[in-house]
Amino acid sequence: MTHRFGLCTSSLHRLGSTIGLLCAWSLLAVDPGRALCQVAYPASNHSETATRSRIVCSRQVETVEPTTDALAASLSERGLVYESRGELDCAIQEFDRAIQLKPDSSALFNSRGLVYKQKGEKDRAIEDFDRAIHFKPDNVEALNNRGNVRFSQNRLDDAIEDYDQAIGFKPDDAEAYNNRGVAYGRKGDLVRAIEDYDRALSLKSDFAQAYYNRGIVFSRRGNYDRAIAEFSRALRLKPEFAEAYNNRGSALNMKGDLDQAIENFTEAIRLKPDCAEAYYNRAVVFFREGKLERTVQDLNDAIRLKPDYAEAFNERGDAYAKQGQLDRAIQDFDEAIRLEPDYAGAQRNRALAYEQKISRGQVAGEAAVQR
Repeated sequence: MTHRFGLCTSSLHRLGSTIGLLCAWSLLAVDPGRALCQVAYPASNHSETATRSRIVCSRQVETVEPTTDALAASLSERGLVYESRGELDCAIQEFDRAIQLKPDSSALFNSRGLVYKQKGEKDRAIEDFDRAIHFKPDNVEALNNRGNVRFSQNRLDDAIEDYDQAIGFKPDDAEAYNNRGVAYGRKGDLVRAIEDYDRALSLKSDFAQAYYNRGIVFSRRGNYDRAIAEFSRALRLKPEFAEAYNNRGSALNMKGDLDQAIENFTEAIRLKPDCAEAYYNRAVVFFREGKLERTVQDLNDAIRLKPDYAEAFNERGDAYAKQGQLDRAIQDFDEAIRLEPDYAGAQRNRALAYEQKISRGQVAGEAAVQR
């Protein structure tokens, strides 16, 4: 049986508006073999703004400012507060009002674009980042943010172009180097990815995400000792970095240190109970140890959290097969193949399960068709 480990996502760095919102977010995984667990200028639609005015927002202290600039700044501040509370429609409403007052504000379009990104409205986010860059071509934050959205759309060359521009305007921008490294990693250019992470860390030695991302590249290259060292550095800087625990556990497992691997996966689950990859990875180790009931329990949780997790169905099917529950095993292999029709490992496992049924006299003529 071939196991496919779950790496968490590589970390892109999201840049906020000029009034100080700066936070990191995780994006799609770089794919180290399947699953090691790693942003024309159309006018604003003010009819939508009118619709959003009916949204019920949490109570805010109203402030009346004597100047347009001050009022726009106040509205922007309130938009950021709503964003921090997760009240995204209310945040957009405030940014809409601020933009009506200052329609050429690069910072306001950047801020509203970040909210659209959180809402999953990627095209509208890019429109706002386009406007931010139109009004201020050297807006490094907007360039980074547009690159991040383009990365999430798998437009890797476009994303790299945005990061290149950001670096051109700000050569000491550690976040842009980190983000470009993630994009190069997704493209499979691991040498350039490491070069960018090295540069990011030379500029910002406490950049936990860059250590983490560099660890993912070393994992992909099979240098598990170096990967473990990188994840450990990230964790010293960011002790509640669940994804780093998960990925360090994967590297430890590859080295055969199963007890420490389980400890790391367990800590990842404690910090992030919805990390399906950590449940899956811990199940893989339990399977190696022959603890089939624990294997199935963790895979049940992984599937509950991620119902389209083809690898988890395949792994659970293998555990059922080892327990002699061949019908349940075949059902899981079928589901893995339905989710991923070219999944060769699941196809092989299903064929083996049918062979076992034939050898036990449990199947008549259908097995040949299934194979």
